[in-house]
Amino acid sequence: MGRSKLPVDLLVRGGTVVAVDADDTVVRADVAVADGRIAGIGRDLDVEPEVVLDATDAAVVPGFVNAHMHETLDRGVFEDLPFVEWLEEYALPKDMAYEPRHMRAAAMLNQAEMIAGGTTSFIDIFRHPHEVAAVAERSGLRATISPQIVDTPAGAGETVADAVGFVEHWHRRIPGRIRAWFGPHALYSCTPETYRCIRELTCVYDVGIHTHLAESRAEAGMIAEQSGGLSPVRWLDELVGLGSDVVAAHCVELSDDDLALLVERGVGIAHCPTSNAKLGNGIARIPEMLAAGAVVGLGTDSNMTNNDLDMFEEMRLAALVQKQRTGDPTVLPSGQVLRMATMGSARVLGVDHRVGSIEVGKAADLAVVDLRGAHARPIVRHGRTNIVEQLVWACSARDVRHTVVDGRVLMQDRQLLTLDVEEVVELADREIVDLLRSAGVLEKRFGPAT
Repeated sequence: MGRSKLPVDLLVRGGTVVAVDADDTVVRADVAVADGRIAGIGRDLDVEPEVVLDATDAAVVPGFVNAHMHETLDRGVFEDLPFVEWLEEYALPKDMAYEPRHMRAAAMLNQAEMIAGGTTSFIDIFRHPHEVAAVAERSGLRATISPQIVDTPAGAGETVADAVGFVEHWHRRIPGRIRAWFGPHALYSCTPETYRCIRELTCVYDVGIHTHLAESRAEAGMIAEQSGGLSPVRWLDELVGLGSDVVAAHCVELSDDDLALLVERGVGIAHCPTSNAKLGNGIARIPEMLAAGAVVGLGTDSNMTNNDLDMFEEMRLAALVQKQRTGDPTVLPSGQVLRMATMGSARVLGVDHRVGSIEVGKAADLAVVDLRGAHARPIVRHGRTNIVEQLVWACSARDVRHTVVDGRVLMQDRQLLTLDVEEVVELADREIVDLLRSAGVLEKRFGPAT
């Protein structure tokens, strides 16, 4: 009588596993999943799966981790405007007009796009966090949600009291998958007292801080005036005491001393190259950060300043701008930017023990990327393979075939299983019109109804 096979929940069969582990393993293998975790990696695993995902002619990669984004609804509606006009006449009135109904539509739109693009974890900083968390509970994504606290101008963000209520309601409600943090927007929009208060609250609730930092020269000049000559990094350290529980988005304007402090304290840096380029905010010194030992990951920023949530695109641009900036085509090679988008971002969020690589015992957060298209070929298998290079330089979010979080299949064969795409599209189109009308900018931007 033959030995019975080990029952497992899921088997990802026939793919090339790009593990992003310590050995940069790339190997043809199946991945078995049990109880939400990776139970085995190898060929001819002796298992009996309940569900099988076909990964033939595909790469099986760790799900992408988006280290900085806002779940906004306003993609493609405030384009090609001078910055001051964009900010004062459109962006701020729009932020003030957000209601929970708009935020629900935005969260559904953003989370559907992330699932479709192989992103399995994200950190959000924006409005009405209860709506975002409720959508994440439904979508199945791994979410860290940090209500965007804004003091000035009043009404453009959440209050500290709002954030406390959110943290108390959602912290540890869905352990391991949905986390509640604090999100002071920036040093120029929140008072020093707010930052100090938030640091005290993070100690009470044992949660982190997500904030914008050193994004532009204008910010650096503004903070120097407010703080008596300190850089944004030094001023933030004075206010909250920098540590590994702080995620700092952008960090474009850093001195060598600033960088040394961020490295010393283990601060997570979220690099958003597309947003930085679109807003004309310069290029962060990523190769220097990595060489110094900084914790660096990749984020997309919002669909207003990107305009998509495609982590493949972010990897490609991250490498391109550094090669151009330094004049050195060898900086940020393919494997390094793939690591930034997975393990790097997981380290930024402090979840690298759980996600970011494909290893036995880790959570089964996976993306299966189709390599059958002409744009992803040729594939060379001779000693080593060029699959990582094709993932970074040729593939896009539209090549993702399956997306899995905690062993649960969120998308199979390009079909979303936890969100209804038709519902998402209908909501987004309806609610953006209502949002712009509430902000008083609909006809100003798009003219009278026809």
